[in-house]
Amino acid sequence: MGQTLCFLRDKAQGKLQVRRICDRVFDQCADNNLLLLDKLHVATLMDFRSEYKGLDKNQFFDLIMEWIHRDLRLVLANRVILALLAAPLLAIKTKSAAMKVKRIRNVAEKVPTPLIISAYSVGLVLLQDSRVN
Repeated sequence: MGQTLCFLRDKAQGKLQVRRICDRVFDQCADNNLLLLDKLHVATLMDFRSEYKGLDKNQFFDLIMEWIHRDLRLVLANRVILALLAAPLLAIKTKSAAMKVKRIRNVAEKVPTPLIISAYSVGLVLLQDSRVN
């Protein structure tokens, strides 16, 4: 259960995608499994030049995660706000459209609107994280 929660947290934070991107970029740019700083943008890594002569794969991943960690809370908050604003509208529209269909009118009357709102909220948050290849 704990591994599943950690996996979902990492997925929500985007760590899995960042790991894939970092691995691909590192493999393309690294020489002898070491990424030299002269291959990265000089202005971005100016602070790290004094400390490191080069970055290995894990240091590179940690550096990228540190940069995007600041924006992560804002991104997640925007996802939740969008889902919470759009879900009630979608739920009301779905329920009103279902009431017009004779065959499912009875079911639509029995299903509470807050349940539909919750389902749309979860769905919207998960759909925002889906990637289109």
